[in-house]
Amino acid sequence: MTKAHAQRKRYVLFEVKGEAASEDELKHGLYAAAMKFFGEYGASFVQLKLIEYDAKGKTGILRCERSKIDEVLGFLALVSELNGKPARIVAKRTSGTINKLKEKAGE
Repeated sequence: MTKAHAQRKRYVLFEVKGEAASEDELKHGLYAAAMKFFGEYGASFVQLKLIEYDAKGKTGILRCERSKIDEVLGFLALVSELNGKPARIVAKRTSGTINKLKEKAGE
């Protein structure tokens, strides 16, 4: 049984194309870009969170509200720089659970 007001989540597997960044740099750059794109009010509904990031493989997982997945994918496609450095974020796949996301990605 699910809770009435439990957050419904979607997970996005992404790859960073461009200069390598640490997890903290990526997190700050993503959140700053999200605030610029969605605004403070809109970002509160999207509930974007960086779950994990592998700096060597330049891949990571983001979590967002299920009903906002299309807006998040559009936002990621429009990111052209992070912290002033040129970088692209390519969404590879989405899923409702982290385990399925990793399984389908071949990790």
